[in-house]
Amino acid sequence: MAINGHGSPDARYPSTADMGSTITQQGFKITTRKLPILKAAPIEQMTSKLGIAPPEMIFGDNSVSIEHIASGWSINFNTFDALNKVDKTGASMLQVAHSKEWQSSRQEKHQGITEVVKPFDWSYTTDYMGSPSPGNHSFTPTSSSIPVQLLKRPDPILFFDEVMLYEDEMADNGITMLSCKVRVMPARLLLLCRFFMRLDNVLFRLRDTRLYVDFSTCQVIREYVAKEESYEAIRLKLAESREDALAQMRDPNRVSELLPVRRAQNAFSRPFSQSPQILAVTPVAESLPVAKKARQISRTGPANPSASTIGGLHPQTDQQSPTRKLAQEFRKRAPETTETYVAYGVSEALVKECARQADYSIPQAKEKGVEIPKAQGGEDLGVGTGWWYEEMGLTPTFNTWAQITFLHMYLLTVRIRCFPAAHAPTWNQHMINHFSYLAEERMVTVHNIQARMVRNKYLKDLFVQWRGLTAGYDEGLVKGDAVLAAAVWRNVCKADENVDLQKLGMVVAYIRSVLSALDTMDDSAVATGDVVFGSPGNEAALVKQRSKMMDLEFTSENQASAVL
Repeated sequence: MAINGHGSPDARYPSTADMGSTITQQGFKITTRKLPILKAAPIEQMTSKLGIAPPEMIFGDNSVSIEHIASGWSINFNTFDALNKVDKTGASMLQVAHSKEWQSSRQEKHQGITEVVKPFDWSYTTDYMGSPSPGNHSFTPTSSSIPVQLLKRPDPILFFDEVMLYEDEMADNGITMLSCKVRVMPARLLLLCRFFMRLDNVLFRLRDTRLYVDFSTCQVIREYVAKEESYEAIRLKLAESREDALAQMRDPNRVSELLPVRRAQNAFSRPFSQSPQILAVTPVAESLPVAKKARQISRTGPANPSASTIGGLHPQTDQQSPTRKLAQEFRKRAPETTETYVAYGVSEALVKECARQADYSIPQAKEKGVEIPKAQGGEDLGVGTGWWYEEMGLTPTFNTWAQITFLHMYLLTVRIRCFPAAHAPTWNQHMINHFSYLAEERMVTVHNIQARMVRNKYLKDLFVQWRGLTAGYDEGLVKGDAVLAAAVWRNVCKADENVDLQKLGMVVAYIRSVLSALDTMDDSAVATGDVVFGSPGNEAALVKQRSKMMDLEFTSENQASAVL
């Protein structure tokens, strides 16, 4: 298998530095590896071996593997083997109007591929069920099924990851993708390898391989299900349920519920003559203890007397909700390996709270043949309510929504920096990932941007903006409100010379008061998602107060003291 930019083309795995994330549970070793999209040379090597043109996005170095250490039995899910199962004869190729154009585009896209593209299944449909290790531990047919009731138990999640293997937009006619998800519980694990295809106006297709492992009995059950239905049939079912059909048809989980089963088979394996040695899991203390507070960043001067809470932020300090109590008890009992899973779920809720502050809609987007109005800069113009649009006077566009979401994400990021050093990077990464998911979903459902390459370009630009504004807001926190106001003016207000300075002052006061409120919350409160943002309008009374510095003569000494 080709390695992305290093190593031997025939190497099965990359270097030790790229081995990915690993957890060992009761004698089973589970490893996930996620690396960037393949470069040109590895793509050419893979194409030569496969004999077909590659998908648009190939994560050739990604994989998920499960290994029983004592016996050496293992099963691996990787990109090359999955693509090698694609029909290369063209017998099952979907005959649609755009297939020839798609094949031609592949020859132009990959300059190093000199052979003529041969007919093959351009949807990259695969019945891949994993690559077991060679030996006598083969799967045999069985009537047993995966014990769903055991999987429904509220067992702690010790490890969770999702790995993309390949993806293609089928010349903007839909999407085809293969991915793997794995979750590890104390007594068992479940892996889902899912192929999903949506060919617009033609067909939906799903191929699910589930692998269940019981650690105590060493039993492995593999379940394969193939589903398929016409595009129109699914559209009508969604229309009957009064759901947003276009949005739901992009969700593989929702579509899976509607697709009829065309083929199913279960296989069973107990590849070990004796149970492996049980490795004890020693409970540890709370996985996210209250961290020692970093330098306190708070607003000096009197609090806003008209605001019932500081900056409109509502932490639950006096009374804990039952959900929070349960979450804290769970975290005390669970091992530290649950941190990634906890961070994934809570950070999603926090990012959605950030995104809610400047939500907007575009009514014309749902009407056929109606032109969407444009803002002065050429962006799609929407309709929004709330302080940011009605009082601050910002234009409801995608960029405005992104910048205000970024601002609130930054406030949380400052607080998350006080988490233990081993945990903070995980939380920050999950927040960025969840924002990317929300942003891409908005591009599709609100702005009708269907081309993945265009969306990826916008997402890269947003990531660059995030890194830049983080540095700008950090500088403002250190150097004073004037510098902080300038950072808000550049990013949120788009450097508008006609900005209302009093409103800008409210935003700066809001930033300071929210950070001060977050600083009073312990780590466990933040880590359970007990954060609700308010409005910068709550800072109006404070901003209208006359500063004592305004009565002093303007000198370099007074200017320096004002900054400090």
